[in-house]
Amino acid sequence: MKKFINAVIYGHQNANEILVENGIIKSIGKDLEPTDEIIDLGGKLITAPYVDPHLHLDYVYTLSELGQTGAGSGTLFEAIEMWPKFKANLTTESVKKLALKGIKDEVSQGVQYIRTHIDVTDKNFTALKAMLELREELKKIVEIQIVAFPQEGMYTYRGGRDLVEEALKMGADVVGGIPHYEPAREFGEKSVHDTVELAIKYDRLIDVHCDETDDPHSRFIELLNAL
Repeated sequence: MKKFINAVIYGHQNANEILVENGIIKSIGKDLEPTDEIIDLGGKLITAPYVDPHLHLDYVYTLSELGQTGAGSGTLFEAIEMWPKFKANLTTESVKKLALKGIKDEVSQGVQYIRTHIDVTDKNFTALKAMLELREELKKIVEIQIVAFPQEGMYTYRGGRDLVEEALKMGADVVGGIPHYEPAREFGEKSVHDTVELAIKYDRLIDVHCDETDDPHSRFIELLNAL
C-alpha cells in the first residue's frame, strides 16, 4: 500500500493524504495509517479525473496508417468520403491496436471517462466488436461509453438504421446520428425521429452529430429539441 502525503485535494480542505492499494484509492484524510511506501507530493493539486465526452476511437491515428495522405481540401466532408475505403481494410486487431494507443494517451493525461462514437455503418461491426472488447478489458482503468454512430448515415447507407439498432442490441450505450449527411432533408428528419425512438425503445442516451455543417438551412437541432 502507498501513502501520498502533502497533497492539495480538490473538495477536501481538511485532507492532505491519500492511501492507495493495488492502484485503487482506499481512503482520503489526514494522519492516515502508516505504510511501507510514502510519496511526498509537495503541495501538488489532486483533482477528480477528467471526462472526454466526444472521441472517435476507431479513427485515432488512422492518418499515419494512410501514409500521411489525408483530406487534401482539409474539409470534414472530404475526410468522411475517404473513410469508407480505409474502413474496408480494418480488422478487429488493427482497430484495437490504435484505439488502445489513444486510450493510453487519454488516461496518461488524467482522463478516466470516455464517450466514443464508433462507426456502425459496417455489416461486420468490425470497430464495434473491437471497442466492446476493449471496454471490458479496460473497465478497471477507464470507463468507456460507446455511441452507435452511423457515420455514413442511417439512410445514405443502405440499412444504416437497422445497423444502429443491432449495435444497441450488441451493447452500445448511446444512440448516435448524423441527420445533415442524409440524402435529403426528409431523410434527415426521419433519422432524428429514429434516433429518439430507438433511445426510448432500448433505454439509451442520445448523442447526435447535429448540423455539423456550414449549411445555414441545416436545422435538425430544432427538431431534436422538440422531440
